[in-house]
This record gives sequence, structure tokens and C-alpha cells, in this order.
Amino acid sequence: MIWLFFSLAVLIGAFVFQVATYRTDKSNWAYKTYRNIFLFAALAVFLFYLYLVFAQYLAWRGGGELTKFLVPPYRSILYVFGYHFTRFGLYYLVSLAAAAFFLFSSIRLNRRFGDRFFEPEEPYLGALSVFLLGNPIWNYAWIYYLAAVILVAVIATGYQLLVTKENRRFSLYYLWLPLAIAVILIKSFA
Repeated sequence: MIWLFFSLAVLIGAFVFQVATYRTDKSNWAYKTYRNIFLFAALAVFLFYLYLVFAQYLAWRGGGELTKFLVPPYRSILYVFGYHFTRFGLYYLVSLAAAAFFLFSSIRLNRRFGDRFFEPEEPYLGALSVFLLGNPIWNYAWIYYLAAVILVAVIATGYQLLVTKENRRFSLYYLWLPLAIAVILIKSFA
């Protein structure tokens, strides 16, 4: 449950920052801020993983005659790391890989096509959302998130082209974070 609140706090905080800077000149500082939020989230997940490993080590070491054989000197400390890696870290490693792939490919494609697809900070918003949706409780919710982003983009672009007859790019800038928050709430409480 603590991870639900952490993920929501980071995403809501980033969204509040995004809304607060709506009318300002978003130069390089907004880009750097979202990059730092993404790096902070990755560091926080890694530190929480280390905390889980340490707490599990203490629990097994002081847990009695059976569990003391699961920690050194009877077993390698890698067993404790592996135990939580398969239950917690692996999900975030997969979502970090997906977020990194999204981040680098969107930055590269955006540069290649003359910044036609995204604002400069948008890849970090998407990568942050993909990464934080890697919690094991939500079972790879980042896949649903990316599907929701694509669906909303197609619907909004279709509406813009067919109903309003506007022929300009539909920006996902203000949809990355609210959609991630919605996916977290749906996966947590549904």
C-alpha cells in the first residue's frame, strides 16, 4: 500500500508541476525537472528494494531455527537478494527497460522528424509513468497504460480531424500523467 501512495504522490506532484507551469516559458528547466523526477523515482525504487532485502534478512535471521538457514553463514546473501528480486525487483526491471526503450526511441524519433511528435519533456513524462506502473501488485499495468495512451490519441485525433476539422497535431502533453494515475486507481481498486 505504501507503494501505491508513493507512485500516486510522484505522479500527482509531477502533474501539479506540469499544470503550474502551463503558461510559463518552458525552456530547459522543465525538461531537466522531469528528467530529475524520473531519476528520483528510479533511485527510490532501488532503495526500497534494498530496504526489502535488509528487512527480509533481519526477519529470517531472527525468525527461528528454520529460517536462520536461509541467510549467511548457511546460504549466500544472494539468496535473499534473489528472493526479493523475483518478487519485486524483476517487475521494476522490466518496466525500467520498457521506460528506457520508450524514452530513447521517442527522443530519437522526435529529433529525426523535427520535434513533430512530442514536446521536449514529454518522453520523460511517458517514461516516468511506464516505470512507476511496474509495481508487482499491478501486474504490468504499463502495458494497459500504453494501450490507453494510444487509444486516447487515436480517438482525440479522429475527433479533431472529423468533427472540428482541424488539421494539426493532437498533443498528449497533459494526458501522460492523468492516464497513469487513472490506471493505478483502476488496477488498485477494481
